[in-house]
Amino acid sequence: MRSAHAEMSFDADPRRVETARRVTAAVLGRAGVRDHDVVGTVQLLVSEIVTNAIVHGTANSVSFQITCDTAGDVLIQVDDHSSGGPEVREAGPDDEGGRGMQLVICLARDWGRKGTCTWCTFAVGSC
Repeated sequence: MRSAHAEMSFDADPRRVETARRVTAAVLGRAGVRDHDVVGTVQLLVSEIVTNAIVHGTANSVSFQITCDTAGDVLIQVDDHSSGGPEVREAGPDDEGGRGMQLVICLARDWGRKGTCTWCTFAVGSC
C-alpha cells in the first residue's frame, strides 16, 4: 500500500458531496485500495460527514482532507468552520434523515471533533 492524500475547499453546496466522493475514490486508488466494498464504505463516511457539515454548518465553505497511509489507515477531516459540532440523533423508523452520524459511529474505527473539524478514521489495512 502507498500513501495518498488530497485536500480541497468548496462552497457549502450539497452538489459538492459527489465531488468529495470522487476525490476519495481517486485517493484510495492511488494508495492501492482495490476492494470496491472498502472504497464504498469510505465514500459513505465522507458523504455523511461532508453532508453534515453542509447542512448543519453555518459557514459558506467546507474544507475536506483525506489521507491514506502505508498501513492502510484512512483519516477523513471535514472542517465546516462553525462552532457547533455534529449531533448524534436517534432517528425514528419513518424519519427520512438523522442517521448520518450513527453510520459514522458504526463504520469508523474512531471519530471526533477538534475545533471546527469533524474527523474519523477507517482501517483499510484490516479489511
